[in-house]
Amino acid sequence: MPISRSLDKVDRKILNLLQKDNQIPTRELADKVHVSQPTCLRRVRDLREAGIISADVALVDPFAIGYGMMAFLEVSLNNQSDEQMKEFEARMNREAEVLQCYFVSGDYDYFLVVHVLDMDAYYQFVRRAISGSGNVRHFQSRFPMKRAKFVTRIAFDEKAAEVQVRAER
Repeated sequence: MPISRSLDKVDRKILNLLQKDNQIPTRELADKVHVSQPTCLRRVRDLREAGIISADVALVDPFAIGYGMMAFLEVSLNNQSDEQMKEFEARMNREAEVLQCYFVSGDYDYFLVVHVLDMDAYYQFVRRAISGSGNVRHFQSRFPMKRAKFVTRIAFDEKAAEVQVRAER
């Protein structure tokens, strides 16, 4: 169950810096937030243990490696029982092409972000994972023509005295 946790200015500055470059040397990170290296290491460890830092990853540009097509899918299920929804979510988790899957409010049940090589790969994905599932009533595809913005960071206000967040642990 999430608990309330306070992030002070140092924690928020650490988070902002690590979201820009998680390979920053500890000495440099500590200097930028004006704390000692051991204090900086302890704070980063505490942020990880609290689940606030959930992963340290390298972001790969799919377009740079030839995955030239992105699609947004709105999916409606025939049966929205808890069991059927869990099965759909588990199936989407197994599909490598699905980068994101959201249960949403509104006219559709799920919103998917899919990245594939090309239209043929998209067609194969839809036939296998969407049309062939047996529980999809309707889906609609949208293809972005231009990416106007893409970020993965959460911007933390470094000026506030403290900020309350809900941490996992």
